[in-house]
Amino acid sequence: MHFQISRPQEIESELLETKVPIQNFPKIIDFPFPESYRKLVTQIKTTELSSDCILYNSVEAINETKEFNTDAYWCFGGDGQGNRWLFDKAGLVFYYDHDYDEGFEPMEITFEQWLQMANLCHQMDEIIDNNSFKRVYEKSFNETLNQIHPNLSENFPYEI
Repeated sequence: MHFQISRPQEIESELLETKVPIQNFPKIIDFPFPESYRKLVTQIKTTELSSDCILYNSVEAINETKEFNTDAYWCFGGDGQGNRWLFDKAGLVFYYDHDYDEGFEPMEITFEQWLQMANLCHQMDEIIDNNSFKRVYEKSFNETLNQIHPNLSENFPYEI
């Protein structure tokens, strides 16, 4: 089994196939978003990219970010279980586990790399959903994560 790393532009194009009215961020929000993030989330509905990666639209991201009461991070997604995906002002992604509430775990990836990771998770979800999972796929999945970033399989917060 080989996992495919999609280019961020391919993932973004797929997400933008469903047209929704553009919902810009209010001018009072002063956060240095990566431009690719801003452009994408103002044009989509909140979307489940995989079982562990839900990308919030701009309105939901604003509401979720308010809960963290910090200016240093922006909440852009979740996993449906209370955990969150955030990035800092440098555009690096962090993971927040609501069970441990010990801060934000650095993923050492950008938003574009997070999209690629989410796409890989979707590929693994399909294998698991088809009851065709074998342990050898875990090794291949981790190797592919590490092609996105060398430490990504170590930083990945979920068990396969």
